[in-house]
Amino acid sequence: MFKKIALAAALTASAAFATWDYYPVLEAGKGSAKGELYYDWDDDWSQAGLKVGARYSIIPKLEISLQSWGFQFWGETDCSGCVNGGDGLRDLVLGGRYEVAPMITAFLDLNLPIGNDDNEGYTVTPPSNGELALYFGAQFSMPVTEVPGLKFGTEAGLDWGFEHKNQERGLDLHLGGEIGYTVPNVGVTPFAGLQIKYRLTESTHDDGKKEIGDDDDGHKQINIWLGADYFVIPNQLDIWGKLIVRSGKIGGDATGLSVGAEFFF
Repeated sequence: MFKKIALAAALTASAAFATWDYYPVLEAGKGSAKGELYYDWDDDWSQAGLKVGARYSIIPKLEISLQSWGFQFWGETDCSGCVNGGDGLRDLVLGGRYEVAPMITAFLDLNLPIGNDDNEGYTVTPPSNGELALYFGAQFSMPVTEVPGLKFGTEAGLDWGFEHKNQERGLDLHLGGEIGYTVPNVGVTPFAGLQIKYRLTESTHDDGKKEIGDDDDGHKQINIWLGADYFVIPNQLDIWGKLIVRSGKIGGDATGLSVGAEFFF
């Protein structure tokens, strides 16, 4: 049981670190703000909370953002004698994306561990694990001119966590993609995505005497999601819902639901 709880805790951290989306940056002088409610579960474990973010293109081709900050309502296992908790502020991600060439965007995200990382017991998964981390890489995206309304985006990045609490997570490679199609005369855009995470190097921890390897290099995680969005106010207010399924040794298994809205200005 404790092993499953530990995996769920790792999933909480890994699932939270992502770029704004896989698509091109906004035009200069334009921005958006969004809010999202999420609920994840696996067997007796669950977590729920609110995430908010904002982005703005300060000059042509350069977009900056604040992401993933918010409040987690709970993160705990429901069992006899289990501790309740896992609530508190989430970490804040500072992001930047720059279009280095047509259809190609470089990105850099910095996770600031300002959230609650108080582990009140083995059955509690707080919204932060206290890790300062960098996520950087590149994206490729383009509309498909032969099929109006069809778009896709892809991403490759490295997730590097710095040492904290006498432990250092191994370097992770992320490969992902998403495709969406706006239905003509309806305006609804169904979308589907896939992301694979692969641990390139071994995580380590210090037991007070020496550094010990965790033998987790080669571990993987697969994320698959399906959803749809709809502009209730054309080009200004977008609402969406998404179902995501996650599995793998990096973060364990879980299913998640999220709904949100994004306002463009």
